[in-house]
Amino acid sequence: MIDATESFDAAERAMWAGRVEAYAGSFARLCAWPVEALLDAAGVAAGSHVLDAGTGTGTAAVAALGRGARVAAVDADAGMVAAARARGVDARVAVMTELPYPKGEFDAVVGNFVLNHVGRPRAALAELRRVLRPGGRIAVTLWGARHGAGQELLGRACEAGGAVPPSYLPRLDPG
Repeated sequence: MIDATESFDAAERAMWAGRVEAYAGSFARLCAWPVEALLDAAGVAAGSHVLDAGTGTGTAAVAALGRGARVAAVDADAGMVAAARARGVDARVAVMTELPYPKGEFDAVVGNFVLNHVGRPRAALAELRRVLRPGGRIAVTLWGARHGAGQELLGRACEAGGAVPPSYLPRLDPG
């Protein structure tokens, strides 16, 4: 039997599978806006060893490379990983709760709008912490829980385009 968390993760992966071009032309541009502040918050600089968790098409990873950092990246979707690799990013397919790196590997870990897309965000954060060296920094961005006019408009646009969560998908506890 699959629990609600596994169902959520499976539905998220299915929703993004094969949608790299659509993502690159829409959400990726929206999600790029806070990347520089995200990297600043994580202390990413020349020589830093950085993990971009949930890299998508590699926007944050590419920006970190531009700062002279050594960058590794993961995403659960093989198409997103391929897109990031095409941009020069050392990216692997992996889920955030099971990262393929040893303890203390990175000086900084970033996750740009990815925690909302995992069924066990606390477990994902614990795994991000595991791969962070002592004294390193984790920085993440999140979609806010409160719906403002812009979020409602985006939600209506997604719904009009047929991009709605399946009705069978269990909702997670907001906590």
